[in-house]
Amino acid sequence: MKIMKESKSNFTTVFFDVGGVLLIDFIDWKIRDLAAKYSIHESLLFSAKKQLRPLADSGKISDPEFWTSLLKTVDIVADKDDIDLEPYMKPIDGGIDIVKQLKANGFTVAILSNDSVEMSNHRRKKYGFDDLFDKIIISCYHGVIKPDSRIYEIAVNELNVKPGQSIFIDDRQDNIDAANKAGITGIFFENSTRVKEKLTSLTGVRF
Repeated sequence: MKIMKESKSNFTTVFFDVGGVLLIDFIDWKIRDLAAKYSIHESLLFSAKKQLRPLADSGKISDPEFWTSLLKTVDIVADKDDIDLEPYMKPIDGGIDIVKQLKANGFTVAILSNDSVEMSNHRRKKYGFDDLFDKIIISCYHGVIKPDSRIYEIAVNELNVKPGQSIFIDDRQDNIDAANKAGITGIFFENSTRVKEKLTSLTGVRF
């Protein structure tokens, strides 16, 4: 049943991260699998990830280039399975349902996520994000990644909304802290149940 948001709420817009909020954040999972596959210490790959992933998320290299370069740092030539994303694409319980309920109650819903071109496009197609969300803002298309303050400015400007009217849900505290600093109300994603409780408190929508 559709329950309209209470008039006391000044919020109109909710931004969602993708990995770790709507879908499993699988990069670290895949890195561990690769370390096991090639019998190498995963710390070597995680160290390389810190240097390479920002390049993919800011659009400087492709997602296949990220995985190829990651393995190259340990002298391994990647095969096609090493760059395949599909086996790791899994939704988080309740995440997409939250989006649908907010949208049904008149809220603008948008994605604000760090992502590569290829991974973003795959997720958009597989889960119908372009039909579900009113706007999709991905770091690789803007050359700036969270928690850089500029991406939050881009987000509110793209939707023509004030920061104080916006909520942002993310599973990383540094991204939440940056959103709060920008005037956007951040909700740290622990699980869908806790997020629903916080959203009900802020917006009046019941899930």
